[in-house]
Amino acid sequence: MTRTPFARTLGVALFALGAQTAAAAAQQTPAANLPPAQQVVEKYVQAVGGRQNIGKFSSRHSQVEMAIPAMGMTMNIDVYQSRPNKMFMRVDMPGMGVTTSGYDGQVAWTNNAMQGPRILSGTEMNEALRQADFDASLDPAKSAATMETVGERTVDGRGCWNVRMVTRTGIEVMNCFDKETGLLVGSSMKQQSQMGEMQVDVAYSDYKEFDGIRMPTKTTMSMMGQQMTSTVKSVTHEPIPDSTFALPPEIKALQH
Repeated sequence: MTRTPFARTLGVALFALGAQTAAAAAQQTPAANLPPAQQVVEKYVQAVGGRQNIGKFSSRHSQVEMAIPAMGMTMNIDVYQSRPNKMFMRVDMPGMGVTTSGYDGQVAWTNNAMQGPRILSGTEMNEALRQADFDASLDPAKSAATMETVGERTVDGRGCWNVRMVTRTGIEVMNCFDKETGLLVGSSMKQQSQMGEMQVDVAYSDYKEFDGIRMPTKTTMSMMGQQMTSTVKSVTHEPIPDSTFALPPEIKALQH
């Protein structure tokens, strides 16, 4: 879901630091007692505002503040998204410069002070496509090739149904939906980066309504032994110029 578009970028910073534990505990439940994944996900779609509301918007701009206590770092993040799958993200890391990344519908890329401009391919490209999918966070069934309820967990004290979802590009994510409210409360996945495979565990909370759609405003991510907390400052759905998603010159130069 969109809820982890920062993981690859932040992996670079955490690797420099020298690389918590998942806030989730798996529980065994007989398969016959598990609700179908389609039912669980549909309850979530209704809980966040319904498919009609979700489909009203084609653009989204989110402003986020992220804190990494172990590094004593707070950074500002801007995420621009456009239907169906365009994305541009700008991360301002104090002392480390500005990192940008994006997907213009054809090319996934990233540019940071440590690694320079890069065009993503392979698993990194597939992960970028998953993150750029405009509907993935609010209507995940649209991008899932398969989904199956595999058990239940407890995330931050909330009992939830654990649903294994695999995107059409083969990315597997374990999403856990609150049994009572239907809202997404946790995700777990393995994410590829230049540093190798990383286990990423995310907890979602403090849902608030933006233009009729409910979104989590607090996200706690555990990755490479570090914990990061994101707080959403604002979400707007005003149109975003297509030029926002255009490839930067340094990325275009890599295409020749």
